[in-house]
Order: sequence, then structure tokens, then C-alpha cells
Amino acid sequence: MLILGLDTATATASVALIRGKGLLAEEILNIPQKTHSKKLLPVLARLLTGAGVQIEDVDAFAVSAGPGSFTGLRIGLGTGKGFAHALSKPLITVPTLDALAYNYYFPGAIICPLLDAKQGLLYTALYRGEASGPRRETDYLALPPQGVVEYLSPGEEPVILLGDGIGLLGKAVWAQLGERAFVVPAASCLPRASSVAFLGQRALGENPQGDPLTVEPLYVRKSAAELNLKKRRLAGGARKF
Repeated sequence: MLILGLDTATATASVALIRGKGLLAEEILNIPQKTHSKKLLPVLARLLTGAGVQIEDVDAFAVSAGPGSFTGLRIGLGTGKGFAHALSKPLITVPTLDALAYNYYFPGAIICPLLDAKQGLLYTALYRGEASGPRRETDYLALPPQGVVEYLSPGEEPVILLGDGIGLLGKAVWAQLGERAFVVPAASCLPRASSVAFLGQRALGENPQGDPLTVEPLYVRKSAAELNLKKRRLAGGARKF
């Protein structure tokens, strides 16, 4: 089965093709100054051409569904929905944190993917490494850096940190975890469409997907626009006439 993976949940955009247990092709662009809406389709076309594959040959599409950038998620899901619907192929959504944890794990370790959620928060979840892959042990969370450190402090297992939010932890994580903390190599810190594709392949085998047009992003928290609208409504309701 040929699966196309898409990930535009963060500043990084990536596209990958897998078949079975093999990675056929992958391209990752970590160029924040360019918008995903401009670069995603050219990257996809280049990947397919390089792999000698037509879009019609793809058996299923796997898309990173969040949490992440609200605009980025809509671009990736919109692209996946369009292809899946037009070609009558399955669309599998994969939580972004699950895919990031899949980048780098080993049995007995705690895996902590971290994504910058803006507004002083980090998207995260904790996973336990197993031979078959990371097993999620918490909800998907939006926490301040100190909250993440408090989640990680109990226990004695090594902690694998990865993602674009590591720098937001500051020195607190090193003071609390010491030698337990391990930051993965830079390439493994980036979201990868190949991880999305492999997890999508697994999910498709376990639970075939329904109508791709009904797929929704996993947001975890409200957008800044929604929060500002709520504040304006509350302020308006508090006025006295």
C-alpha cells in the first residue's frame, strides 16, 4: 500500500511517501518565512515526480491533525481532504504529538514532544517507549513551561525531549531532571511526514476511516481570535446602559 503523508502543523512543512515498512521519499522544509499555502503543493509535485509516482497511484493519505498552528492545520487537512475526496481514497488523521514522539523513542524511556503553542504555552503529551512504538499516557495538553517540568519530575526513567518548544523550557528542566533529560539530534526534533504516514498506515489497518470531508483538526486550545472574541463579548455584556 502506497501512503502519502502530509505535515503542516508547525512552521515545518513535510511530505513523504511510504510503501509497507519502507520510506520511498521525503522532503522537509523548515523555512518559517514562507507560507505553507505557497510551498506545499510544489513540494508535493516535486516529491511525486522524483519518486516516479502519480497522485492517482496513492492508496491513502495521512495528515497531521494537530495540535499546532491553526492556519497550518487547515492547509494540510484541506489538501488531504481534497485529494482523498477527489480520488475516493481513505484519509487518516494522526495527532501531531503522536507523530513527533514516533521520531525517536526506545523502550523504558519517557518521550516528551514539545510544540510552541504561543501565548506562553507548550503543546505536549507524555509517552512511554515500547518495542512497537510510543504509547501515550496522558491527554494532549497545553501547559506553561513550569507545568511541563512538573509533569516530568516524578520517576527515574530517562526523558527524551524533542520538538520546537524545547527552548521554552529554559534552565528549569535541567535543574529538575539533570542527567535524565536527553535532547534528540536536530533532524529528529522536526515534525516528519514519514512518521505521520507510518502511524497512518497502522491506524488504517486497525480502523478504516470514513468520509474524509468530515475530518476535523485537533486544536487542544482555542485560537487567539476566539479568545479575543470571547473577551469582547464579555466586555460588551458587562456594560451598563
